[in-house]
Amino acid sequence: MTLTNALNSSISGLKATQAGIDIVSRNIANASTPGYSRKSVTTSSVLANGQSIGVAFSAAQRDIDIFQQQQLRISRADTIASQTLSTYLNRIDSALGAPESGLSLAGRLADLTTAFQSLATTPENASIRANVLAEADDFADALNGSSELVQQLRLEAEHGLANAVREANEQLKRVASLNNQIVLGHATTGEAADLEDQRDLAIDRLSQLMDINVVSRDDGAVSLFTGGGFALLDSTSADISFDERTSIGTTSLYNSDPALRNVGTITLTSGTTKIDLIASGAFRSGEIAALINLRDNVLPEAQAQLDELASELILSLSAETTAGTAATAGAATGFEVDTASLLSGNTINLTYTIGGTSTTVTIIKVEDPSILPLANSATNNPNDIVIGIDWTQSIGDIVNDLNAALPAEVVVSNPSGTLLRFVDDGVAGTSDIDALSTTVTPSALIDAGTGIALFVDGNAQRIYSNSLDNGGQKQGLAHRIRVNQSLVADNSLLVVYNTSPATDIGDPTRPLDLIARLTSNSRTYASDSGIGSSTSPFSGTIDSFTRRIVDFQSTQAANAENAVESNKIVSDTLQARFNESVGVDIDTELSDLLILETAYAANARILSTIKDLMDIMLTIGR
Repeated sequence: MTLTNALNSSISGLKATQAGIDIVSRNIANASTPGYSRKSVTTSSVLANGQSIGVAFSAAQRDIDIFQQQQLRISRADTIASQTLSTYLNRIDSALGAPESGLSLAGRLADLTTAFQSLATTPENASIRANVLAEADDFADALNGSSELVQQLRLEAEHGLANAVREANEQLKRVASLNNQIVLGHATTGEAADLEDQRDLAIDRLSQLMDINVVSRDDGAVSLFTGGGFALLDSTSADISFDERTSIGTTSLYNSDPALRNVGTITLTSGTTKIDLIASGAFRSGEIAALINLRDNVLPEAQAQLDELASELILSLSAETTAGTAATAGAATGFEVDTASLLSGNTINLTYTIGGTSTTVTIIKVEDPSILPLANSATNNPNDIVIGIDWTQSIGDIVNDLNAALPAEVVVSNPSGTLLRFVDDGVAGTSDIDALSTTVTPSALIDAGTGIALFVDGNAQRIYSNSLDNGGQKQGLAHRIRVNQSLVADNSLLVVYNTSPATDIGDPTRPLDLIARLTSNSRTYASDSGIGSSTSPFSGTIDSFTRRIVDFQSTQAANAENAVESNKIVSDTLQARFNESVGVDIDTELSDLLILETAYAANARILSTIKDLMDIMLTIGR
């Protein structure tokens, strides 16, 4: 090897060592910098004619396990989603209170029951009657407040979605900008590792907002896709937008049909293509997915439970079932009922037997023909057949519709006025009408049975009849339930239920009946409230359903907290492993620095020796 070759080798060695020292110094300086990954340089021998003439070194490089990084991002998204869910559910749980607490819904219902028990003991006491109404008002206020909280949380979720989408757009644009710089860096200096760290920070934050897939490209850029496969960033970044609503009520619901949707949705725009990402199921984890789930599923379910409680509470206290009277038509036998007092949503209940098979039918009065036909799920009974009948038409047309909906062995007629007669076909042994009745929610507080409309629908004091018209009266009822002001004006009606013969003010009949309706009579509750299933709905007293709601929300909150802890353990473990592989260890860097110092000194010593030799060569021949 000539001295020139030795000189070149030493100089290249010094440069490689300087590059290594530079990297070590950067690593140590950024040891605690968020998102910084350890850098290194690789060296290789430079050959000429098969002989090494020095050393070459690369630009700073990162050593990152892409699979491990993606797993960490998925785990972070799950953790953020569970934390978001837990925060909201804990607020609902706190509002509903513990089942044993007097301030919970169950506790307030117990107070109302206790007030009724006192009333049954001394019904003539006006102050006790007033206390019943005060407790009823407290319970209505509790339902109103719980419903208000649910809708407030839904509005917060709407605002949260707007903020999350806004930030996601910013991070997408940042990744796109860094992509361009990284591609340029790779094409020119080859130096882009620090830019890649900055890009990873943006992608990490984006992955907390939504589940994303990252695909690396040969030029150093990355492409981003939603977990559902929609492109967020390829050659250019798409735009995602959210049409935020400034107010949300109980009827504000998501629908994939824009004409029916009255909450915001997330739209991805790429060129002339627009995609509703919520309708497409693009979000499966992360903060955005959790907020969508809260706004459109979890919180509406909580509202449905409150509405179901309010509905069944009113119906349990007010509904009166009247059996039909026996009727004949020639050889045919059956029953007839008077439908004059039926309100929209009230029912005719029919049971018949054909060929030894018994069938239960619920006929519902409807005044909005657009909702017909009704599904069997229109009632809480999973075992009945539901028939909705448009009551805005003539009695003759009502009869025709009933005969068309029922089997031929059941014959419906209108003997007079508002009577409806249901008889068998008159052929012995083929069919029987087993039972017929009406279930009505009377608007009158007296001479209409021992039940009472203690609660009404809204400030307009509308009688609640569980009407299905125009979206259904039940929806949002917990937000609107009020105490009947006619009872506030005359609380003696809590006791007096007949004028002829006149009810004595000391008669406990009505208070005792109302206590039984609250604490003893079992009812079946709608499965769409999330309690019970469509084939096996929850059945029990009003008190037991109230406790079930409180327990349900408490369990939901506890499960969410457990999910946070589980996801956090996984996330922390993955983070620790990731830090071990890409983080800066000061001891390792100092050890590398000692090696580099030794190498630098050795290369410098060689340069000094070569200089001395060259000086000697220059003096030869003088």
